[in-house]
Amino acid sequence: RPLALFDAMRVDYSLRRLLHYTGSDWRCTQPWILLTNYQRYIDQFVEWALAELADPASRYDRLTAPGPTIVRRGEAPAEAAARIAAAPWHRFQMPAYHLSRGDGQGGVTIVNIGVGPSNAKTITDHLAVLRPHCWLMIGHCGGLRQSQAIGDYVLAHGYLRRDRILDD
Repeated sequence: RPLALFDAMRVDYSLRRLLHYTGSDWRCTQPWILLTNYQRYIDQFVEWALAELADPASRYDRLTAPGPTIVRRGEAPAEAAARIAAAPWHRFQMPAYHLSRGDGQGGVTIVNIGVGPSNAKTITDHLAVLRPHCWLMIGHCGGLRQSQAIGDYVLAHGYLRRDRILDD
């Protein structure tokens, strides 16, 4: 039985594709990954990440944006926000932002996968070679119960698509 889930050619291909799609080196990718197709979630993540970098008690030490643009702990918040806003994220199909810790534990990556199941499949196929602890899609809900309200936390345990788009 193989020692690795993927052969060397597949790993090399996927690592290069991650740089192409996300605009950042694959080494920046953290073990906890959020996937979204809403820019507002990216904006909220960046705002939260910059607040973490400004907090002396936080364990996070840098935020990497596409380009790569790197903001380190201790930078002036206004300058850091301006540099992140100026990052060339629009050049990349699925821009990623990585909030990292110096100890290599507990970092978070968020990727704006854009629209469509093909993008979701593409990015997860390539992220799989990194063997993340978890990836979670945020921003999608459908078929909610009458008892649920906007802002409720919903954890899906299955995915069902009945629009017939992928049938063929």
